[in-house]
Amino acid sequence: MSSRSSAGGSPSRRLGLRARATLGFGLTGLLVAVVLAVVTYGVARSYLIDQRQSTAERQAYVNARLVRAVLRTPDPDIRGLMGTLGGGAASSSVLQFEGNSYATSVTLGSDVIPDDLERTVVEGHAGHQRFRAADGELLLAVGVPIAAVDGAYYEVFTLDELERSLDLLGRSLTIGVVVAAIAAAVIGRTAAARVVQPLGPIADAAEQISDGALETRLDDNDDPDLRRLTDAFNSMAAALEARIERETRFAADVSHELRSPLTAVAAAVEIIDRRRDQLPPEIVEAFAVLTEKVATFQQMVLELLEISRVDAGTAAMSLEEIDLREFLDRALARHGAPGARVSVDAAVPARVTVDRRRMAQVVGNILENAAHYAGGTTAVTAWAPDADHVRLAFDDRGPGVPTEERDAVFGRFARGDAGRRAGTGSGTGLGLSLVVEHLRLHGGRVWIEDSPDGGARFVVELPVGADR
Repeated sequence: MSSRSSAGGSPSRRLGLRARATLGFGLTGLLVAVVLAVVTYGVARSYLIDQRQSTAERQAYVNARLVRAVLRTPDPDIRGLMGTLGGGAASSSVLQFEGNSYATSVTLGSDVIPDDLERTVVEGHAGHQRFRAADGELLLAVGVPIAAVDGAYYEVFTLDELERSLDLLGRSLTIGVVVAAIAAAVIGRTAAARVVQPLGPIADAAEQISDGALETRLDDNDDPDLRRLTDAFNSMAAALEARIERETRFAADVSHELRSPLTAVAAAVEIIDRRRDQLPPEIVEAFAVLTEKVATFQQMVLELLEISRVDAGTAAMSLEEIDLREFLDRALARHGAPGARVSVDAAVPARVTVDRRRMAQVVGNILENAAHYAGGTTAVTAWAPDADHVRLAFDDRGPGVPTEERDAVFGRFARGDAGRRAGTGSGTGLGLSLVVEHLRLHGGRVWIEDSPDGGARFVVELPVGADR
C-alpha cells in the first residue's frame, strides 16, 4: 500500500469537521463563560465587601459616639457600657481608655487589633483594615479615635459568613462554566451535523461514480447555498462521463481498426518466417526483432480491446465450473512453468465457478509477468480463508516488489522498477491491469505480498459461488 502525507499532517491525526466544530464551540463557550464568571465574581465580591464594610463602619461610628457620651460623664460605668455594646457572635468591641483595654470578647481582644490600624487611630484618624487572625479567620477591624476623652474605640467583625457566600458563588460559577462549555460543545456538534448532512449524498454520489456508475447525479436542491454546489457537481459528473465515453470509444475504435492491418502484417510475417532459411543472415536478425514487435503489438491491441469492453460496460461473463487443480496444471504447462510446485489445500472446493477464458488470462498474465521480470514462478498455492472465498498465491524468484510500487504496478502501461530494468520491450504494460479488471468482474481482487521464498507473492482472491 502506498503512503500519503500532506502539509497539514497525517490524515489519521487530523480532526474531522464535526470534531473541529465541537472543539471550537466548546472552547469559545468556555472562554466566554470564564470571562463572564470572573467578571460576575469580581463585581459581586466587591459589592458584598463594600456593603459589609459600610455597615461595619456605620455601626462602629454609632457605638463610638455612645462611648464618647458615656466616658464624658463624671463617673462612667465602663463595664456596663461594654455590656450594652456587645454585637453578639458577629462582632466584638474593644475600648482603650486611660491606659486600659476593655473588650466584649475573650478571643477578640485588643491583641488582635493590627498595629497599622492602631497607629492610624492614635494619630487621630478613623480607619479600617481586613486581616486574618492566627487561626485563619477573616476579620474586619474598624477604629475610631475618641479625642475628647483621649481614648480609642475599635470594633472587630467576623467575615466568615461573607467568605462562605463568596465560596458558594465561586462554586456555582465554576459549575456554570463547565455546563456552558458542554452546552456550547453540544450545540457545535449539532450545528456541524446539520451542516455536514447535505454533504452525505454528495459523498455517496462520488463513491458511485468512482465505482463506475458514471450516470449518477445529485437531485435538485432547494437550498440556495447548496444549489450552486449541486449544479457544479452534476456538470462535473456529466463532463467526466462524456470524456470517459469518448476515450473509451476512441480506444475501442482504434484497437478495432488496427486488428485488420495487424492481422495481415502478422500473416505476412508468418509466411516469411517459414522461409527464414532463404533470408540473408543480416536480415534474419532484423526479422527476429520485427517478429517480436509484431507479436507484442498484436497482444497490446487485443488487450486494449478487452479493456475497452470492460470500460464500456459491455464485457460479458460466461461462467462455468472448472477443476481448479487441473486448471492450474494446464496453465503452468502452457506458460512455461511446469516445474513450479502446485499445492491445493483440502478445504478448497474441487470445482469453482469462473469465466474460464478470463481466469486463464488472469493466471497467464501473472505467470508471464513472473517470467519476464522475476525469473519465473516457483510455487502456486490455493487455500480457502473462509467458506465463501478461495485464494491463489503465485510465488516467484524475483527480488520482490517495493511496498510503494505494489499498487502502481496494476496500473495501465505500468511496469514498475523491475520492468524498467528488464527494458521497455519486455511487455505491453497492460497485463496486470487486465488481471484487476477480470477479477473485478468476478467479484474478486488481487494484491502483492512478500513471498516466503524471498521474491514477490501475487495473491488472487475469488468468491466460490456463481452468484456475482
